[in-house]
Amino acid sequence: MVDKQQLTVAFFGATGGCVKACLVLALQAGYHCTALARTPSKLQDLLLKNKVSESTIVNYLTITEGNVTDLNAVQQTLNANGRPVDLIISGIGGKPRFDRGFKPTLDNPTVCQDATRTILAAAQSCPRKPRLVVISTTGLSNKRDVPVMMMPLYHWLLKVPHEDKQVMENQIVAEVQKPVAERAIDNYLIIRPSFLVDGDGDGLAKLKIGSDTKPAIGYAICRCDVGLWIFEHAIRKAWESDSPYWGQMVSLTA
Repeated sequence: MVDKQQLTVAFFGATGGCVKACLVLALQAGYHCTALARTPSKLQDLLLKNKVSESTIVNYLTITEGNVTDLNAVQQTLNANGRPVDLIISGIGGKPRFDRGFKPTLDNPTVCQDATRTILAAAQSCPRKPRLVVISTTGLSNKRDVPVMMMPLYHWLLKVPHEDKQVMENQIVAEVQKPVAERAIDNYLIIRPSFLVDGDGDGLAKLKIGSDTKPAIGYAICRCDVGLWIFEHAIRKAWESDSPYWGQMVSLTA
């Protein structure tokens, strides 16, 4: 297991609810982190509001200004104090938009796949391959992983983001199917949370955890609970040999 004083973690989408919650916990626990942000001051303000001290931000966080499709900016984010990060956590997503005819879409319909493509390309230059955690969604499994009552909503409201996240998942799985010497990452963990909501959360003990073959079915989960689960199972237990989650698609719901 990698000691927390040595483990370094890169965050993409750190101003979003799930990743922000995970970053807050990682910084408060003393892990060295990097983050990419289009507006670094916005991320710093969010962290301060979430009880991360200024000294902790200075000592444990390096923020790179830029966009996740900028290869150079992503490459900078994958380096912490002159060495490659051990773990990448990405929760990139687009903003909902409604076209004519009240047709739901995103401001950038390919944002997840574009971001992942850039992260994988940047990771190719890392001398030591990191592990990758991404936040996807329920509704992608070959088995039903959402309540029947929510299926019409998923098919109508979330069709475009689901298509994007499916491509993202396929990119990651294809990457680890390459010969070891050609891979950009050491392993992956794809998180499929149910419908995301704000709130204080229910805590780990009340979460239901499933797999692609046996999904956990539920209506919603708090963003802070997703961040907490990632912190506990992907950061604190980053390289434990008996972890059942690496190389898997894990569904989470409350």
